[in-house]
Amino acid sequence: MTTPPRWTDDLFPFPTPPALAKVIDIAWEEGFLATDLYEEGLYDAPRVQTSPALPFELCEVPLAPPGWEYCYAGEAFRRHHVPFMSVPELLPFADLGNGTCVGWVVPAPELGRTDHPVASFGHKNPGIVGRNTSEGLTFLLALALRGGGERRRAQVVRLAAELGIHPTPEHGINPDGSDAEIPLDLAPPTGWRHEPDPAGIGIGVLAPEDAFADEIPAFTGETDDILADAARMLDVGCPASALLGLTAAYHDDVERLPDLHPLWARAYADLGRPLLRARLDSMLENR
Repeated sequence: MTTPPRWTDDLFPFPTPPALAKVIDIAWEEGFLATDLYEEGLYDAPRVQTSPALPFELCEVPLAPPGWEYCYAGEAFRRHHVPFMSVPELLPFADLGNGTCVGWVVPAPELGRTDHPVASFGHKNPGIVGRNTSEGLTFLLALALRGGGERRRAQVVRLAAELGIHPTPEHGINPDGSDAEIPLDLAPPTGWRHEPDPAGIGIGVLAPEDAFADEIPAFTGETDDILADAARMLDVGCPASALLGLTAAYHDDVERLPDLHPLWARAYADLGRPLLRARLDSMLENR
C-alpha cells in the first residue's frame, strides 16, 4: 500500500463540482490517509464524514477504495438523504449538526448541469446562500468563523486558501443583521420556464413550457380537492403544474405527504426525473 488511493467521484448522480471535490480531497486525506487505519487496510467512512479538517460534516462520503475493508458492517450502504421539511429537489452536501443542511437546488437533474445554486434548508424554509458551489462554501466557512475558536479558524483559513475564496464573519449578513437575500436563478433553457412556489416557501418547478397548465393548481384547503386538481393536470399532460401544486401543498402541511405521494411520484415519472422520485420515496419511508 505504497500509493495512496484516491476517492472516486461516486457521491452524487452528477459530477461533484470542483470546489466541493477539493474539500472532499482534504477530508479524505485527514480522515483516512493520515490515520492508522489506512496502514491496516481499513476504511472508516465516519472519519471522513467528520474530518477534523472541516468545520461541518459531509452528508455523503466516498465508498471504500478497492482492496480496503470497512471497519463496520453495513458502511457501504448509502441512502437518499432528504432533511425534514425539505423536498427532493434540495440535495444536501453539508450538515451543520443542528437540523440544518446546506446543499444544491437541483430541480431538473435531466439537464445534466455541472453546478447548481446552493441553499440552506431543513427545519426551516429554504434560503439561497450562493449562486454556485464555491459561493455556498464561502457561506459555510463564514458561518464557521462566527461561532468558532482558534481550531475552527484554522480549519477555515486552510480551506479558504485551498479554494481561493475569502469568507468573513460578515459574509451573507446585511448591515441590520438580517440574512442577505440571494435571488434564485435557475436559468431556464430555451423553451423552459421556472414557476415559483405559489406557497411562497419552496423553490418552485423548472420544466418545459408545455408541461405547465395555464392556471395555478390548488394547494390549500381540503386534501381531496388538491389531489383531484393534481390528477386532472396530470391527465391532460401538465405534470409540471401538478408538481407545483403538490409541493406547495406539502409546504402548507407536511403531514399530507402520504396522501400526496402517489401523484407526486407520478409527476416525477411523467417529467422523467427518477432521481427525484427515489428521493421522494425515501421521504415517505423515513417520515
